[in-house]
Amino acid sequence: MKNNKIKWITGVGVLLALDVAFSLISNYVTFSVVNINLALIVIVIGACLYGPWAGLFLGVMNGVLTLVAPGTAAFLALNPWMTILVCLLKTGLGGLLSGLAYKLLYKKNTWIAIILASILLPIINTGIFLAFALTIFSSIWEGAASSSGKDVGTFIITAILSINFLIEFIVISVLTPISHRLILLATKNYDIGSPNK
Repeated sequence: MKNNKIKWITGVGVLLALDVAFSLISNYVTFSVVNINLALIVIVIGACLYGPWAGLFLGVMNGVLTLVAPGTAAFLALNPWMTILVCLLKTGLGGLLSGLAYKLLYKKNTWIAIILASILLPIINTGIFLAFALTIFSSIWEGAASSSGKDVGTFIITAILSINFLIEFIVISVLTPISHRLILLATKNYDIGSPNK
């Protein structure tokens, strides 16, 4: 039992290192208005292999890294406590719920379980962000609109919804099941401490 805990901690630790690497790439490398959070792949894989609590942990750690990203500065200046809440909640809750969905379905059909978990996280992540962006942080968009004389706020929200979300959703939904399957094949003869393998 103690050996399995060590393997679990090691596995989650390796995924945390990947989470940090992918978060740094995602936070500092953007393509126009598109900023794909590749770390969502790692969070879903962690949630599926090591359970919902691992998904929560990896998601919260991703939220911490989002707090130090350059794009978060405007939100921190407006309302630091709500920004912290949003950053920790959106990927933390997403990781937890993805792990729960996988745990409920993986014995019946692993493919359906991983696809559902892969779809849930980007939806929860973007959904929570947009809910707060359109309510608590709406003054950011209103300020951009009034200073330019154009409706820049609507453009930003539309860009997030249409371009960023759709690309992120497709990338995460396609790459996560493939990555998960490759990990399962590569570790087929090894005990990696995963309760869901």
